Amino acid sequence: MLVFALCMAAPFANAENNAALEPSQHAGLMWNRSGLPAVFPLQVKTPPGQDYFLTLIDENTDAVLAAYIKGGAFFKVLVPPGMFRLRFAFGDIWQGEESLFGSGANTHIFELPSLLTFETRGVGYKVGYVVNLSEPESGQIAQVSLKDQLICQSIRFEFPSTVHSALEMDQTRGLRHQAWTKWRPGYETGLGEETFYRSLLRTDFHRYFMMPRYDVRSRYCG
Repeated sequence: MLVFALCMAAPFANAENNAALEPSQHAGLMWNRSGLPAVFPLQVKTPPGQDYFLTLIDENTDAVLAAYIKGGAFFKVLVPPGMFRLRFAFGDIWQGEESLFGSGANTHIFELPSLLTFETRGVGYKVGYVVNLSEPESGQIAQVSLKDQLICQSIRFEFPSTVHSALEMDQTRGLRHQAWTKWRPGYETGLGEETFYRSLLRTDFHRYFMMPRYDVRSRYCG
């Protein structure tokens, strides 16, 4: 587990003092501009009292994802793969993405000192993180600890218990027509559907029905 003590506050002063307050922001993902699917876990634990605006910054210093966190409430979000720096802004009253929590000392900003890598390791591990923001000590802006959070994936296969012929497997007219539509281009022109269907027993079509089914199961494992 890594622990960071962030000691210098960085006030945000781009907003006008008389900026109009926006409605309360809902917690959770605000946007994902990476163009990639968000599949890696990021959990953030915060003390109550103030809210947090989280952005993920890539190696090109572009913000790729933003989320809003209610202080003291459970928060978890899925993020895209990549290496990102976590930037937090926090304060009392949310005034929108441009003004954050207000001008001057109303908004405090800090970043984790190192990039976090969200990736798949090996065959079945998705690597994310748990970030714990605890009450800062005197002279600090935040006290941060960090640990990995893993999602383990496994594939479960199901094979038919009994092998049936294509004729026995076909219980509905809809399935017969589906086979006719799919395989007709490979047969002679003018072949009738019923004749085609009977010819299936002389082909490898039964393999179509014998393919194993599978599903991917995920669970938190670390």
